Amino acid sequence: MATGKLIKQNPKERNEVWEFEDFFRKKWLYNNESWLSTHYKLLEQNCPAGYLKGWGSNENEMWLDTNRIKGAPATSFEYTPEFVAKIHNFCIEHYKKTKPYAHFDYELSNIIVQDDKITLVDWDNYGIYPEGQILDKIESDLKKGFGEKYNPLELKKPERNKDAMNTNTTATEKLKFVIELYSEYWKNPPIAEIYINEESKYKNYIKGTSENPDVIEFEHEFKEGDQWKLMIDRYNKSEKETNFKDGKILNDQLLHIKSINIDEIEIGPLVFKGVYTPKYPTRWAQQQKDAGVVLPETLENVTIMGHNGTWVFKAESPFYMWLLENLY
Repeated sequence: MATGKLIKQNPKERNEVWEFEDFFRKKWLYNNESWLSTHYKLLEQNCPAGYLKGWGSNENEMWLDTNRIKGAPATSFEYTPEFVAKIHNFCIEHYKKTKPYAHFDYELSNIIVQDDKITLVDWDNYGIYPEGQILDKIESDLKKGFGEKYNPLELKKPERNKDAMNTNTTATEKLKFVIELYSEYWKNPPIAEIYINEESKYKNYIKGTSENPDVIEFEHEFKEGDQWKLMIDRYNKSEKETNFKDGKILNDQLLHIKSINIDEIEIGPLVFKGVYTPKYPTRWAQQQKDAGVVLPETLENVTIMGHNGTWVFKAESPFYMWLLENLY
């Protein structure tokens, strides 16, 4: 074998990178053959064709060889708005193709560009990570590389995205929704009807419990740039559903939102961005008014709906771009 040149060294992690005439070698100064064998099999499923060259080990070290990819690192190009958008869109689309696995090292030196072809190298960190962490890593790595020229809020504009992808067609995305609802009731269960914008996706009694909630699944296709609403219309509660004793509620009917998962992403605290508009019982509302209580027209930070009414969650497509803006 020809003599290689040491081009990178990390004493803390005990690894090195060597450059040879037509390939690179990542060398670890210890032996964990079981991990490297499993890691290599994962890489074979998603690395570009012709990138992997092989791997090996001896008693004291192990290594992974990769062929040289034609092109130049993203660091060698001018950081025009079109180029920045092109790299950003590539990273997002690449993750969507490999998830739940992710490359997880989006430094510009790891992104090789040849004309319209873009390739990721250095797959050491390839693995499964939380969705939000992956999107945050993409943003932080590109911000580190592009500096002030990288602005995810601008990149989510559909006009910019279309220019970056060199296409005259309107991109679409199909999102899968998984919603967990449950109820508390003693007489009649609540009914929930779920909409995307004005299109009804589900309607039924909600009888699930906290431990065993009702799971509602459906898909919807959006155009890039769409602003859309997920709505839960909750009803079937009469004034007889609430019983009082000594001024305290003895029995009631409640609808709970336990979780919302969009395109395999648990939106977590973003559920509190939903706005609940209750329809107060007429007699009870009048009693509150007579007592000097001003009832709010809408409520935020709500996942428990005690009155009939509508809960609305607003987002935009591309959903990943909206998530980058709002998750952290």
